[in-house]
Amino acid sequence: MKKIVLILIVVLIGSMQSCTEYLEESNPNNLSTDTYWKTLDESESNLTSVYGGMLDSYILDLEREPYRCDISHPQTRGSGNVNLSWVPWYQQTVQFDDSDLQRRWESKYRVIWRSNQVIEGLNGMTDVLKANPRWKQQMGQARFFRGLMHFYLHSEFNQGKIIIRDKVPTTVAEYAKALSTSQEVMDFFRADLEYAYANLPPKMEPKTRADAGAAATILGTSYLYEGKPLLAKVYFNDIINNVKGDYGYALQQDVSKMFNGLADFNSESILEINYADNIQTEDNVFNEEGFTNRMARWTAPQGNNLETKKTLGGQNTMMPAAWLTWEYVNEPMDTKDVRNHTDGLLTGPMRTIPLRASQSIAVVNDEISLYYGYKAPQVTNFGGTFFSYLKKYTSHAIPGITTEFETGSSPQKSPRNFVVNRLSGVYLMQAECLAKTGDYAGAVKLINDIRKRWGLKLLGPTSTPTQDYDGQTYNNEATIMNHLMYKAYPLELAFEGFNTRFIDLRRWGVTAQRLSFLSTEVYSVKSYVYKTPTGGTASRNNSLLVKGPGNLQFTEFVESAAAWSAKDLGYFPIPQNETLNNSSIK
Repeated sequence: MKKIVLILIVVLIGSMQSCTEYLEESNPNNLSTDTYWKTLDESESNLTSVYGGMLDSYILDLEREPYRCDISHPQTRGSGNVNLSWVPWYQQTVQFDDSDLQRRWESKYRVIWRSNQVIEGLNGMTDVLKANPRWKQQMGQARFFRGLMHFYLHSEFNQGKIIIRDKVPTTVAEYAKALSTSQEVMDFFRADLEYAYANLPPKMEPKTRADAGAAATILGTSYLYEGKPLLAKVYFNDIINNVKGDYGYALQQDVSKMFNGLADFNSESILEINYADNIQTEDNVFNEEGFTNRMARWTAPQGNNLETKKTLGGQNTMMPAAWLTWEYVNEPMDTKDVRNHTDGLLTGPMRTIPLRASQSIAVVNDEISLYYGYKAPQVTNFGGTFFSYLKKYTSHAIPGITTEFETGSSPQKSPRNFVVNRLSGVYLMQAECLAKTGDYAGAVKLINDIRKRWGLKLLGPTSTPTQDYDGQTYNNEATIMNHLMYKAYPLELAFEGFNTRFIDLRRWGVTAQRLSFLSTEVYSVKSYVYKTPTGGTASRNNSLLVKGPGNLQFTEFVESAAAWSAKDLGYFPIPQNETLNNSSIK
């Protein structure tokens, strides 16, 4: 079990319902400054409720979002049993009346609501309290989250034309606000983020709290998304080179602690949502204010651990796409990095798969890293086109854990954190900015910094005899961008962040082209023979992914490619509940 810093969650309004319902209800949490806002400890408790709102899985909606781009497939391929719950997301047919879409909208406005309560309460304090440094830190955090949620909503709904909520509504007119323009929304959330950037310290204590680096990251990201790399790279440069202060960020070099829960809030973490399995253990698995999440259930294998005969607890639901699995497993390793040799000697045999692959996904031919207490082919058979499993949200590497049931009362109550932003993502975004502004060498260096920590062959002509290079020339924007779009970004950041891959493909204008290309790619599987603990061999039938025709051959993304070829599906519409209950939206 792990400790969590969020101690008190103040239960505020449960959901944003219609304006009539809201005005008929008396909100016991909408307290005046005369009765509540008398100390910074009291306001700190309400600020904690903002962090509590971030626990809602619909903020990031990692349970559905990966199906919308090119990195995931719902359950088995071919003519098998595709999970119907995820089909609308995978086939790009989500409609404005979808209940999960509504929850995505409401979850973010709930955080905005709570942030506005904190902001209004802080603004009503005495001048003496306002002069206290804690006041600015609390205001900076509240404005950070208000700005962040507007940024998220702007990035996924209605081409950015959403409702700006800058206060807690108290009348029908204030609730029924009209949509703002995309530019107005950007101006609003950037003002909040700039305040946070200017007033939060580079390092917050505890590290679970938002700091100036998180604000800078979102500001830079927003300008990159807008197509303004010259502005974006100023913020990214600050984070990487500690221009305004010492943020304390560094690429995690001990990769054995990446993506497995062994090093929460590590040196690379910028914004991370903190879960735990030892707080409010009585909560229902679908309680969106609870301290656990359901991602282990969707990403772990189904059936028993073949060694212990205990149920693993997964559902084989969210599977890494075939192309992504293939790229992970076949990344060229640096033969001069001793970590890539199984006996620790440069003259010894090479690993079967690269380090980044073994930390990110489970595959049958990874006979080195532990997976639920054993080697991967010992644990599950990888058959029936279930040739890879995502590792980023399971407890497979926790010592003593052989099933997801052993981390808590249910696989749907996982304590694994959600890493929203981390330093390697900033490196890649800065590399993109540099490529787009003519600094090709600078872009390649940042990409290589990440590749080096993973023990991968570096990009470019050979420049040192102690490392392997691919020998290619990266001296123009197109070459570097091609690597970033289809190698660096997805292999480093797959299944992380807020809509990261979907937004990237959309802003590059390649979504339809990408899905169309992947819909023609043919994959199949073959059997794999592995070494048993007793020194013998055993086979896992139809378990190893192969590129090209063969056993159980299949293609992916056929329906989503057809949907995108017919219509630009880059943004969701305003959800039905909002249009029905808000008279200012036509």
